[in-house]
Amino acid sequence: MSGALDGVRVIDFGQYLAGPLAAMLLADQGAEVVRVDPPGGPRWDTPINAVLLRGRRPVILDLHEPTDRDRAASLVASADVVIENFRPGVMDRLGLGPRACLERAPQVVYCSMPGFGHDDPRAGVAAWEGVVMAAGGGYSTQVSAALIPGFDAQPSAPRFSPLPLASVFGAMEAAMAITAALIARDRDGVGQWVEVPLVDALFEASGLRAMSYERNGPQMTDFGSGFYRCADGRWLTFIATWFRHLEWFLDAAGCHGWIDEGVVDFDRLWSDPATVAELHQRMVDLFATRPAAEWERLGRDHGCTIGMLRSTSEWMQEPHAVLSGTLVDTTDPVLGAVRGPGLAVRLSTGPDGPAPPRRAPGSDTDAVLGAPDDRPRRAGPTPSPKPPLDGIRVIDHTRVVAGPTAAKLLGQLGADVIKIDEDPKLSRSASEQPSFHEHLNRAKRSLILDLKDAADRRRFSQLVAGCDVIVENFTIGTAERLGIDEASVRAMAPDVVFLYLNTYGLDGPWAAYRGFAELANITTGITERTCADDDLVSGMSAAMDFPRWPFTDYAAGVLGAFGALLGLFHRGRTGVGPRVETSLVRATALQQILYVLDHAGPCPPEPRGASATGWSPLQRLFATADGWVFVGATPQQVAPAVAALGAPTAELADAIRSRATVECLAALASVGVGGHEVLSLAELMAPGGHADRRGLRLEDHSEHHGTVVMAGPVVRLQRTPMRPGAYPGPFGSDAEAILSEIERRER
Repeated sequence: MSGALDGVRVIDFGQYLAGPLAAMLLADQGAEVVRVDPPGGPRWDTPINAVLLRGRRPVILDLHEPTDRDRAASLVASADVVIENFRPGVMDRLGLGPRACLERAPQVVYCSMPGFGHDDPRAGVAAWEGVVMAAGGGYSTQVSAALIPGFDAQPSAPRFSPLPLASVFGAMEAAMAITAALIARDRDGVGQWVEVPLVDALFEASGLRAMSYERNGPQMTDFGSGFYRCADGRWLTFIATWFRHLEWFLDAAGCHGWIDEGVVDFDRLWSDPATVAELHQRMVDLFATRPAAEWERLGRDHGCTIGMLRSTSEWMQEPHAVLSGTLVDTTDPVLGAVRGPGLAVRLSTGPDGPAPPRRAPGSDTDAVLGAPDDRPRRAGPTPSPKPPLDGIRVIDHTRVVAGPTAAKLLGQLGADVIKIDEDPKLSRSASEQPSFHEHLNRAKRSLILDLKDAADRRRFSQLVAGCDVIVENFTIGTAERLGIDEASVRAMAPDVVFLYLNTYGLDGPWAAYRGFAELANITTGITERTCADDDLVSGMSAAMDFPRWPFTDYAAGVLGAFGALLGLFHRGRTGVGPRVETSLVRATALQQILYVLDHAGPCPPEPRGASATGWSPLQRLFATADGWVFVGATPQQVAPAVAALGAPTAELADAIRSRATVECLAALASVGVGGHEVLSLAELMAPGGHADRRGLRLEDHSEHHGTVVMAGPVVRLQRTPMRPGAYPGPFGSDAEAILSEIERRER
């Protein structure tokens, strides 16, 4: 089947990870991607290029030569999309920057993905992955105050994570923004410049952890959630967000008597710490009686959110990983048989698998440069500054984080998003709204409908009949029981784009299992890669959530928004609204993209565990005299760096340790070495901090929560900008306006 982006030509100038990954996401959806490499091929020689460079038409051009620059300019003139991820100014000096390209080819969507934005004072810093992660709070253990009880709000030693979240989130946000800009271009015929600084993209990953409240709302209680060591010595996690989840598990374990005895009591678990402690000790003793795999099977069969701690290599051998399409087996011309990430987003109208394997560098140079550009171009009306999804209506029928994030992003791209909840208890006073409501339901209107009530079912049908996108993330089977599954929805709106997100995907033996982002991390290797034994012993929050962000939820949310946009783009050209699918485990495959590759050849070493400080001796965290920095250097830069630091030593670590952070960074910058202080989310979100200076800090006032601070949209669409969206009221607060609109439309 054809991809949603068939007929779209992308020129990929990207190197290393972020740019090529964004181009891969587009190639997997049918775009023709022409990859421009320098003489000698890609600058980054890594096995993961078997995944990153699939689906390309490789071209070799020396952009320092005038003739090849002219050829590159001709490629841009033939393009729909241009991707580059160099430092600001590099492409301008080559005559291939966004302004020059858009003057020459106004139809182009030009996407820049620098480490730091063009108007950021740090634009000239060598933006190695670790440098950007340090600048964006990725290595700090400190979170924003007044949000996460029990987490340390005081500065402490940083902690390295081997996940390249800055590049991965930048790539996903770029793919989303490019597709949105293509939708806007189909409306009015003109492209635009899109900038996605990687340091800014990390704010999407931080999500709730970057929030703060003057007065916090109610917190969830503990229903036995935690990490537990089983009889075979393996670790397993059990997550209970509601009391019924604990009941299901106790029934499965034959321990319902705990409830009958009064040891497990809903009210006491809310109010009595001693009851919580006793429950945890009982759970510790119980899990120690059986092997982890047995507990996992038993719990899953009873609907529990439960999973065994696996390594990435173990996950890659799980049949579900391949049967779900999360991982795919291909043949690479260099590595041979390869298993790696499949489609991050799957459309019912598109291919089931990713783009074809990579080709040799430069193999399509003559064919691409020799082919005339005879594709038709249409002139559009006067360009409009309206957001890309102006006039699009979305029904958000999701829970927790990933689904609501996808819908929120669509709202911030201009859609009218109606959040539907079924529980009348949610209409309680604003003082009792859960703390995540303000962040996840921004840019939405809220309505409560009881789908068991005939009148509300009729209202739901009327809403669906007038919508363009519906977003669902129910456990498989739940929507069918409620009569709001895809088939039922299409009976009301045949051309709707139906976006479905869950934990493990629509296919495979794990598809119907319940789960959360933490469980996806645990079962696919993220947790095992980043945690230490002390984390497991100290509890669930320490092990499951490092860096201390729910990043997998937000990654799946960005992928969901990208998928919905692909569906709308496809519908705009064909009239057919597809089903769109992504999942939390598909998101983990991208986040671990450096490591999710199985082949017969050698694999580069990787840093692991809580003791890791970086990727190599010259790409790691260093202690200064008064803090911490991440330094990215090449071997040739060591001697000049030590000399600039003025220390009587040849060792870079000793030289850095001898200087204060500010002095250290100034000395390193003087010889071109990349470096940045390790910043916390609290510092980044403070008044006058990075988020504030970049226009990413949103501050609102709530009657019950006081001052509420959160991060806003990170993508910069020059002509059709994203909008933060209104601060949400209580659940159901927009009912009168929405129902009045339904009545007017029915007259």
